[in-house]
Amino acid sequence: MSRGRVFNTKAAAEYCGIAQQTVRNKLVMGEFPEPHKQGRINGWFQDELDAFLKAALPDYDEVHEVAA
Repeated sequence: MSRGRVFNTKAAAEYCGIAQQTVRNKLVMGEFPEPHKQGRINGWFQDELDAFLKAALPDYDEVHEVAA
């Protein structure tokens, strides 16, 4: 099962269309998927970001192709 590509904080922010600081703020508030840590680096799989966007944007499936 492929989970899609792995995103660091900058790439995750760009993928979600938000600023890096917004990702950090949402993490602190518990409103963003928990990252997978490798040392100090945060990482997210594409399927996790797609699920986050799908929950935040009701018409996400119609606009984007969700990772299978």
